Amino acid sequence: MKRSAVAVVAGVLAVVAALVVLWPRGVEAQPHLAESSELRFELTPTSTRTGSNSFDLRITDRSGNAADGDVTVEPAMPQMGHALAPVTAAPQAPGRYRVAGVDLFMAGQWEITVSLRGERVVIPLLLT
Repeated sequence: MKRSAVAVVAGVLAVVAALVVLWPRGVEAQPHLAESSELRFELTPTSTRTGSNSFDLRITDRSGNAADGDVTVEPAMPQMGHALAPVTAAPQAPGRYRVAGVDLFMAGQWEITVSLRGERVVIPLLLT
């Protein structure tokens, strides 16, 4: 009787360990950096999963001073022929902006174009 109980416990532990190791996870959301001739853009997604997403943006000049103005974000997935309407980022603080509720509906490589004062960068974003 003891051996069968030990075997059951060992089997349960093996299944739990396999689930922990094999369970799909999103890539941790990290800041993505891009520079134009005059500005430095840092985009941090709140998630790297499909669905409704938000982006925090930090934009500075080459000296590190906060950049201001109207910021536009244009998500696209060129490989699949998808493009979303441009979204105007909401200012949060000097040089800091937020875009909320962007529906990135498909897993794969997205390109997030960020524009400010005629400067544009394309930031790749991989979603799972």
